[in-house]
Amino acid sequence: MSVVPPESSGVRSRVLLITWLLASGLALFLVENLWVDARLRAKFGDLPRLVPEALTPLWFVMFAVGGLVCVVLVVCLVLVTRHRRISLWGKVCTGLAVVGVCVLWGVWFSATSGATPTAWAGAGQHKHSVTLTWNASTSPVVGYNVYRSTVKGRGYVKINAALVQGMTSYKDETVESGKTYYYVTRSVDAKGRESFDSAEVLAAVP
Repeated sequence: MSVVPPESSGVRSRVLLITWLLASGLALFLVENLWVDARLRAKFGDLPRLVPEALTPLWFVMFAVGGLVCVVLVVCLVLVTRHRRISLWGKVCTGLAVVGVCVLWGVWFSATSGATPTAWAGAGQHKHSVTLTWNASTSPVVGYNVYRSTVKGRGYVKINAALVQGMTSYKDETVESGKTYYYVTRSVDAKGRESFDSAEVLAAVP
């Protein structure tokens, strides 16, 4: 009868636990960003957007964190494959989970960086967008914020990650087919104060 040394068993448990916790956490974030976020905000207009705007500081932070997690997962996978006390089935399942999460992170990078025209709702669907234009404010302003709702007259949520500056237009690329959206804009002065809502405009996505 063989006895597993306590140290060996403890290392095995810690490596597997860290690997699966990191893989599960990153996978949940990526799936939410790619396929869940747009649907939730379309149904519940008050929910904040968790998808970072392409190539903004927040996007680069999330990109770096996701890449670091993928590197750690690969290192953990190497440790798992070399551990003699972990079964072949456990190694295979862990390997599939790590590879799947890393591939999903690559999909997230392509979809959120603007490198490919991937729709949030998933592959195979036509990507819709709504382009908004408005008249410039007659008062001194530094930019504009764009708000959207799925309910007429209320429930507006800001959809621009950064202040819209130097232009009076905005392209909303997170709309879903078959939905109706209501938009308003607010000008922002040098002290960060917003104006009242502009006139509401409606956009029905085919």
